[in-house]
Amino acid sequence: MAPNVLLHGVGAIGAIYLHLLLKAGCRVTAVCRSNYDAVKANGFTIDSVLYNTKDVHVKATDVVRSPSEAAAHGPFDFLVVTTKALPDAKTAAAIAPAVTDGKTCIVLIQNGVGIEDEYVARFPGNPLLSCAVYLPSTQISPGRIQMGNQELLEFGTFPDTAYDDSAAVKAAADSWLEITKKGGSNCVFQPNIQVQRWKKLMLNASWNPICALTLSRDVAFYLATDVAEHVVLEVMLEIVHVAQALGFSEITPEMTEKQIGNARKRIPGPGIEPSMLVDVLNGRRMEVEAIVGHPVREAKRLGVSVPRLETLYALAKALDDAIAFRKPGQSLSGDYKRV
Repeated sequence: MAPNVLLHGVGAIGAIYLHLLLKAGCRVTAVCRSNYDAVKANGFTIDSVLYNTKDVHVKATDVVRSPSEAAAHGPFDFLVVTTKALPDAKTAAAIAPAVTDGKTCIVLIQNGVGIEDEYVARFPGNPLLSCAVYLPSTQISPGRIQMGNQELLEFGTFPDTAYDDSAAVKAAADSWLEITKKGGSNCVFQPNIQVQRWKKLMLNASWNPICALTLSRDVAFYLATDVAEHVVLEVMLEIVHVAQALGFSEITPEMTEKQIGNARKRIPGPGIEPSMLVDVLNGRRMEVEAIVGHPVREAKRLGVSVPRLETLYALAKALDDAIAFRKPGQSLSGDYKRV
């Protein structure tokens, strides 16, 4: 029987994995929100640099508005979360109607660190896979996706020891690897996925808030002053210091040079728009806590000095509040009502 998969929050990233999972022969139900009407009527259209394809039409087996509606198409073997990691979203509670206890494997394709706890608390009997994804893509209009030149999905179990401790978790992880590779994904199992998450955080915790706060692509910021590279490198080094304090000795200062080198290679081109910048440009909430807030709190707990990260966190959190609560054309007042 074909694997039955639910994709929750199908935007740009979700649409690419919808395409790959369908190619693997899966039955895929897509939970869509703002793009529901367009996707329900016409599916997705994907242009891809990586695959050298244009106007690839992709249509889910079923398109629904919510996990509650999706439950009628279950039970699901995998439930893949591709929404933003926003603490106020309470995503674990939202997907609960579509999760079958002890059966459905939950797959988190989200940015940041420290995102797994709410799922462990809500679904202690279900396999949980955590992923670090490298997939530059944008939904330029409802249902229309532009994909860049890379797709890498690194994943592991949460906790890491679950792969060896639980036959059910091991089976789910092995099945996910087989399915995604069959669909054409560059999917890699990582025995310690948290190392990969913190490695990616060197990029996310530096470029994301910097570009969002300056309304600039990475290359534009890099070229703005002769100290820009130093600023980015120092933020990356603070992430390295926190990661090493957590015991992730595989993450080293030398890695920062490779990461900043990727930005250098984009000169003199237009550069890229990190997700936080895209959110600001579109008036959407940012993943401030998962990308910057959590590492700052971990640093405080471990006694690691991270003054640059603290500055970025304070500024990005204030900007995020302004996006959410200020009135059009006005600054955010100090007595606004937080919800």
